[in-house]
Amino acid sequence: MNLDCIRKTCCYIFKNLGKKVGQHPYCFIILPMILSVTLSIFIRRLTPSETFNDITNPDKGQFFNTKKYVENTFLYNSSQFSDQIRIPHLPNCLIIQISKRDEGNMFTKNVLSEVKLVDEIIQNTTLEIDGKLIKYSDVCTNMHKKCFENPIIEVISEVGIDFLLQKRKKLKYPVDVDLLSFTYRAYFLNLGGVTEDYHNFVKEVNAIALIYVTDDKNKVKMELFKKWSTRVYEMIQRYHFINVKVVPSSPLAIERGFESEFEKIKPKIGGLVAIMIVFSIFLNMSNSWMRSKPLLGLASVINAGLAVVSSFGLMAASGVESTYWNVTIPFLVLVTEIDDAFVIIACWRITDSKHSVQKRMEVTYGEAGITITLTSLTNFISYCIGMMAPFPFIRIFSYYTATCIMFNFIYQITFFGGLLALSGYREAKNVRSGKFVRCEQSDEYPEQNNNNEKEFIMVLFRDILGNTLSNPLMKIIIIVIYIINLSFGIWGTFYIEEGIKYENLFPEDSLITQAINNNFKYFTRYSYPFHIIINETLDYSDIKVQKSIETLLTKFENHPNIAGEEFTVSWLKFYKEFQKSPVAKFSLQGYNMSNKQDFIDGLRDVFFNIRAAQSLSNDVVFNSNNTDILYSRFFIMGKNLNSSHTEKDALRDLLKIAEESEISVLLHSVKSGMIEQGIIIGQMIQQLFWITAVLITAIFLLFVPNLLIAIIVAISVVCSMVETLGYMSLWGVNLDIISMMSLILCVGFSVNYPAHITYAYVISPCATPNEKLKDSLYRIGFPILQGSLTTGLGILILYSNVYFLSTFAKIVILVVVETSFHALFFIPVVLSIIYTIFKKLKLVSC
Repeated sequence: MNLDCIRKTCCYIFKNLGKKVGQHPYCFIILPMILSVTLSIFIRRLTPSETFNDITNPDKGQFFNTKKYVENTFLYNSSQFSDQIRIPHLPNCLIIQISKRDEGNMFTKNVLSEVKLVDEIIQNTTLEIDGKLIKYSDVCTNMHKKCFENPIIEVISEVGIDFLLQKRKKLKYPVDVDLLSFTYRAYFLNLGGVTEDYHNFVKEVNAIALIYVTDDKNKVKMELFKKWSTRVYEMIQRYHFINVKVVPSSPLAIERGFESEFEKIKPKIGGLVAIMIVFSIFLNMSNSWMRSKPLLGLASVINAGLAVVSSFGLMAASGVESTYWNVTIPFLVLVTEIDDAFVIIACWRITDSKHSVQKRMEVTYGEAGITITLTSLTNFISYCIGMMAPFPFIRIFSYYTATCIMFNFIYQITFFGGLLALSGYREAKNVRSGKFVRCEQSDEYPEQNNNNEKEFIMVLFRDILGNTLSNPLMKIIIIVIYIINLSFGIWGTFYIEEGIKYENLFPEDSLITQAINNNFKYFTRYSYPFHIIINETLDYSDIKVQKSIETLLTKFENHPNIAGEEFTVSWLKFYKEFQKSPVAKFSLQGYNMSNKQDFIDGLRDVFFNIRAAQSLSNDVVFNSNNTDILYSRFFIMGKNLNSSHTEKDALRDLLKIAEESEISVLLHSVKSGMIEQGIIIGQMIQQLFWITAVLITAIFLLFVPNLLIAIIVAISVVCSMVETLGYMSLWGVNLDIISMMSLILCVGFSVNYPAHITYAYVISPCATPNEKLKDSLYRIGFPILQGSLTTGLGILILYSNVYFLSTFAKIVILVVVETSFHALFFIPVVLSIIYTIFKKLKLVSC
């Protein structure tokens, strides 16, 4: 099969389309506008997505499946029971961090009195909704039929501050487990920066966090809780505390922080549009007013705007939810997708001005159609790859951006093409007004309109840059620069850090950043427990099984990021301790603990009926007739998990222990999904590289049936991605869900310029490789420069000291620089070298 037939067929289709657009420009202008206006009606239906944590955690993969297994197997009723250790996911809660104004130990009477005052203010804060006063007791989750209370406040209320300061009541850190009553208090949640004595009793505390939890499965309560939390933040900030500093820190605070930051972006869209219009108008000016296309610069921006409106309207009509991040899509489309308009204009300018408008449109579409189809298709496919990501955040972004690209392409060959045709009629009549006016074609052309007139800047690319790159020494220098650049990029990839740096998400002076920094500083020594789940049926009355479980738990406890044995919560250990107690001599009388059924009956009917041990009953799942323990779980305490790197390494080590166990074991924690984010993204990047290379090669072969050329483009794209990865790591950007979205953009965008220049080189009619090099730069060099400048300038408007915005801007700038270098220098040089070699070997006819 002759693959060139695909390119010829597409050329034929585009030529006919160009001719039709030239004949009926108004139809092609009006129809896209009607479609865009129609779809815009649905934008009001846009539904916001779930919380930031919900959409940034993976909803596929090992840890997601384990999380679902835990939620379905070990039921957690958040409306009636609140347990800090057993909660399967990060709760929707309100957290207030308190520290001493002059820092130091908070265990003083004045400080603890103000801590108790903060709790009282929060507990008594009310919000009037529909004539009813709402306070914490109305929205809280319950524990033993009352609102969950912070352990430190509970102790202060029970024994008093003086009793606590006099050491008559000692707090064991991080978890105070009472082996007589089988109760425990998780002080690691409240106390940070703790100094203990030799017996792990608290001596000093540098920070206290108060936590208020709601029933996150009750949608009504959740909405009330959000409103009540906002009221609490307002109330707390009104108070002036003498001895303490109070900082809000919670998922809800982070959510409001995102809302606030993205609200700040929206006014910038107007500024971006204005700047892009001015800049595009300027870049479309020519050395001849008649040949200048200033209003086509405006048209290219309008075209992108129509695409954004149409995309958002279609997604809203389809019921696809929207995220805060989607506010960046207008920036993305405006700065990256008007490049094709520059290519179309450049192709128009090299057509014969003596031909009719229809003929010039036919030639323009025949040459530009293939190349803009190539770039739009590869961009679209890169976001289709993003649609398969296990992160809802990335999928939603990819849905919207992919449809934007689709509409932008359609509108460029219809709406923008129609305006180009009208501009052509103005040019044909030599009308010097700036308006698009349909004029009858003239058979006479001014003398300056002859075919010898060339665009000044386009000529500069051919004569100056083209002649420079044709020099053999300069070719060697370009190759050396390319190798050095790629080497630094590869070197930088070895220093990539994975996972979101939460401390960098917001400006340094924001309360959220202060809270995150306080959390890393004071509350990561003992941060959260790991669930060790045995998901096979065992005979727990068997001494050998009990020893196997103890050995397994010991392996976990010996890990440097796991606290000691004394902080492990084990129903089996507590049950065995209970069997030795005086109470058990009567309550378990007649039970044989070495007999399987007696062991289970004693556990169910006696031990779990003790009020203090009721929480442990949620750690064991019996079969339907209570003759077997199907599943059970234990809890080990994480320690010194003070960075995303440490969390990821610890999780991998613990997984390895679980995999090597003779017993079937699952591992889970409330942050497993967040930690897994870095692991998954690392794997996705690797897949993205080879999938992209294969797809680009295949697509390019369809339109340009030359395997070597397709491979060169694929290599250029992969190298651009590697260089971007390397330099972004050296620029302080992590490999996380935010940079992942930008890298998906990198895949598509890095194809644009190399595809344009390669196609221009291949179809150039010139005889020698160096002449083809110059001609390709003449045809497409200036549009690449125009696209690079508009993209770079436009994205700088979005730049901010907020991490997710600066990350986006940094990666786009890196992609622009890398792909521009490849397109304007490396690819023309490599192609000229290859064609020279092939010509000498008589493998090609230049």
